[in-house]
Parts: sequence; structure tokens; C-alpha cells
Amino acid sequence: MVRLDEHFTNISRSYNDLRTTDLDPVRYIQEKLRDKTTISGADIGCGGGRYDLLLLEALPGLSLICADVNEAMLEETARLLEGHGHKNICTRRMDASAMPLPQNSLDFVMTFNAIHHFDPVIFLQQVSRSVKEGGYVFIYTRLRSQNARNVWGRFFPGFNEKESRLFQMSHFEGWMDRVEGLGLSEIAFFKYRRVASLDHLMNQARNKHYSTFLLYREGEFAEALTLFREELHRNARDLQCIEWIDENIMLTFRKDSSN
Repeated sequence: MVRLDEHFTNISRSYNDLRTTDLDPVRYIQEKLRDKTTISGADIGCGGGRYDLLLLEALPGLSLICADVNEAMLEETARLLEGHGHKNICTRRMDASAMPLPQNSLDFVMTFNAIHHFDPVIFLQQVSRSVKEGGYVFIYTRLRSQNARNVWGRFFPGFNEKESRLFQMSHFEGWMDRVEGLGLSEIAFFKYRRVASLDHLMNQARNKHYSTFLLYREGEFAEALTLFREELHRNARDLQCIEWIDENIMLTFRKDSSN
């Protein structure tokens, strides 16, 4: 079985093309920071930098730390952002359990589609020391229940059962009981109508566009992929335009002296 770090190294050059990028969560953060002309932030688990690019374009006064544990992903992030002329960035290799971020100096810290790779309590404890008074922590992810309703959870055998790393709403209160200095200020829900061909979905699965696919043994994955194709043949009206809804959630935490 391919290790997680090796997997992300292998797909680093194609990662941004394999994954879907949505504007709505970027606009959400842009709205929260609309009154600031100069902004300092960090993206933890930045992957290939596709959301960093959108955020830098939405917030012209942003200086951004792009952090990831995978060196190849950081190289891809630097290539993407510098290729678009962005200079107020730095890339740092760091683990979410030990983040040498500047203390009390960031307007926000965000993590997109990565919190299931971290210990969320340790992550929140560390970033609470890094954001300024009134600063934000944005966690964009999907719930287990949301995962069960997308095209993979519905039709790819074992997908939702194997993806045990995702959280549910009931977990959030437990996080806050163990984190000082941050309060959960808002929960926002996002829905996206998707359309893709069967060939495109099969290519995403073969290229392990979700790390969930790494949780399958090789023979088990091949069998599940075959069954996935059969399920879509039975259930989709048009194999060139398979439709479904993707769902995500944004947790917004804020640092306040009263917390």
C-alpha cells in the first residue's frame, strides 16, 4: 500500500487538475476580511496551492504563509503562485502538530480539505497562539454525513465506511472544551451541483484524487472500481453527464480575550 506522503508526492504535479476548486469559500473569507487593507495569513495543508491562488487574487493586500508537510506539494504551490506574479508568499514545510508560526501576528489561519489529516485539537491549540486578537481560523471540510451523499459515498463500494477520518457536528463542542482563546463564531454550509462523465470519474478514482482510495488493498480497489462503473451504468441516466451534489462545511473560529 502506498504511504500517504509518497502518494501526495506522486500526484503533486497533477493534483490541482484532479481536484475541484470552488470560489464560494474564498468569497466567504474575503467577506470576513473586507475591512482590512493589509492582511497576514497562513494556509496549513496547502496542497498544490489552488485555493491560495484564488485567495491572493481576492485579497490584494495579503501576505501568505503556505505550509504543508509534503515538499513536492510546496514546490507545486510556489510554481503556481510565482507563475501568476505573486511575491508576498512564503512556503514552509511543517507538520500541523508542530507549527513554528509567528505568535499573535496573523489575521487568519485556514485549512482547506485537510483537517482530517490532523489532530484538530492540537491544530486549534497551536493556531490560537498565532492569530491576533480578533483574528480568524477557517476550517473548510466535509462531514461524514456529507461524504455519504456524494457520488463516491453513494456508488463507490466501501468509500464512506473506509473514510473514518472525517468528523461530525457532534465533535466540534468537544474540540472547544479543550482549546483556550478561540470561540466557534459561525458554521456555514455549502452545496455544489456537479456534472461529470463516467470516464472522468473513473480517471479521478484511478489517480486516487481522494486519499480515501489509499485505504483499499490493491485487489479490493480494483474490484470496487469495477462495481462503481456498474453502479453508475445502472443509476445514471446519461453517462456523459452524471449529476450529483457535493456538500462542504466552513467552521469559523475567532480569537477573543473573553474566551
